[in-house]
Amino acid sequence: MDILDISSKKALRLYMKRRREELHPTQVIEYSLELFNRFLVSDLINYKNYMTYLPIKNEADTSQLINYLLDEGKNVSVPFIDENKKLIPLQIKRNILYEKDSFGIQIPKEKILFPPEKLEVIFVPGLAFDFQGNRIGYGKGYYDVFLRDLDCITCAWCYDFQIIKKLPDVSLNDVKIKRFL
Repeated sequence: MDILDISSKKALRLYMKRRREELHPTQVIEYSLELFNRFLVSDLINYKNYMTYLPIKNEADTSQLINYLLDEGKNVSVPFIDENKKLIPLQIKRNILYEKDSFGIQIPKEKILFPPEKLEVIFVPGLAFDFQGNRIGYGKGYYDVFLRDLDCITCAWCYDFQIIKKLPDVSLNDVKIKRFL
């Protein structure tokens, strides 16, 4: 975990995007496997209903997590931003077909809505997190709005370098992450 002092969200976003883009594909695989192994020895393995994300732009990979959860008969959903700019969970199944949305993110072709209130664990992506559970995403606030009224475990699925001492410009609208792997 880095001790990093960047005084604006904009500068921190740029720094973290660049740092992530510099990762070699083998590093992404190694770091993602490390996250998956941490998950396997955590109590987070004991739930039934999960939401994670399909990675873009060198984000920590979730494919092993998704495959494992599906193999174990768990419910897995991924985020989808609908026409009202609202994040909704779409359930995924084994051998599902995907297409790219307007953000270039893979989403299931078949839109099976999963009730958000049934989610027990949500693995949340982000550009940076701090030790208090604050998170910086891409700046649209989709996750903050989505998570605000949910009673579930939120867990950062990120590289260690994305966790820093303190994030700049934290607002009351920012929803905190409850756990790290």
